[in-house]
Amino acid sequence: MDVQRLEERYLKINKIYSIIVGMWPNQKRKTIPRIFVELIGILGHITQGSNIILFFSLRVAMDQIPFLIVATLLIIKYNNFIINEQKFKELFISILNDWQKKKTHEEVMILEKYADKSLFFILIYVVNAYFCAILFLILPLTPILLDIFIPLNESRPRVQMYPAYYYIENEADYYYPILIFSIVSLLTAMCVFIATDTTLVYIVQHACGLLALAGYRFRNSLNDLYSSKKDSKIDEKICRRLCYAIETHKRALAYLTEIEDFYSINIFAQVGASILCLTITMMKIATITWSMETNQYYGYVIAQVVHIFFLTAQGQFVIDSHDNIYWDMYEPYWYNMQYKIQAMFVLILRRNLNPPLLTAGGLMQLNLNTFAEVVKTSVSYFTVLKSV
Repeated sequence: MDVQRLEERYLKINKIYSIIVGMWPNQKRKTIPRIFVELIGILGHITQGSNIILFFSLRVAMDQIPFLIVATLLIIKYNNFIINEQKFKELFISILNDWQKKKTHEEVMILEKYADKSLFFILIYVVNAYFCAILFLILPLTPILLDIFIPLNESRPRVQMYPAYYYIENEADYYYPILIFSIVSLLTAMCVFIATDTTLVYIVQHACGLLALAGYRFRNSLNDLYSSKKDSKIDEKICRRLCYAIETHKRALAYLTEIEDFYSINIFAQVGASILCLTITMMKIATITWSMETNQYYGYVIAQVVHIFFLTAQGQFVIDSHDNIYWDMYEPYWYNMQYKIQAMFVLILRRNLNPPLLTAGGLMQLNLNTFAEVVKTSVSYFTVLKSV
């Protein structure tokens, strides 16, 4: 599959949002979008941080911290790609090279299966991101639209999308410029999150596809060649097939190492920030009564849980794919083969006892147990804060 077809079929969403924020590997004009994103991130920290510092109270902190964490994650995610741009480009080039290598129809179908799987998860993530963005947009736009279609004798009170301090004495006079800035900040954060996280989903699923490809080659290494009799020619063909499968397996493990090197610290910061953000958001929900203005917090909790799930689930996909290789090794009748062939299979099985892992900073394995622990920890912190 050539580069253009691959991008159009599987990387279209990633490409669109990555180009918007200046992250696409082959993008020529990156300076302007990068300056714009960095400026939005810096202004977000200044306006939100100032609100906490100048008007500090427990209520103000609870209102502000969840949104300040989003601005912090935006900077972390974005600058991780900027700083490690060459590593990201190498990951991208590796994907193209893997697709262009000669493969059988069945092997191509394996890679396409995992590429389709990644596209499915990417669509879910994008829908969740837009759902969260719409909930935040509804809050300030509702009174404006109601004044147009159902006018009253006086204008309805204007509401800001999120709390912040803009160094203006009367913010009501500058409501629309502030609203435009808030909308631009929201859409910028959404684009950065989609661009970075959907890229993670795709490259992890590609690594899982390489592992599945290795398992397929191990499983079919004895096809049409099985014989309990000594035959040097057959043994030589089997060894060549095994070596080919081993190379594929090593390639998958090396690619996973590159992913770990690129994302490890980034994911660690995201998981830590997500625990704090989810805890405070749940605390906020527990202290307010339901209304149109509080809908964004409920949607915000859903978006955070989905975000944590997508981060941790990638490691589980890798573990499951590697476990499948272990079982694929048992399908051929290798235990009835000559001792040389048996020894190779035993060594490969021994290697598969140590699966590759995606971690958060090397301190926390990414899997569904971690997802449960993160949510459990957030709820525990929320319970403690509520009791205090």
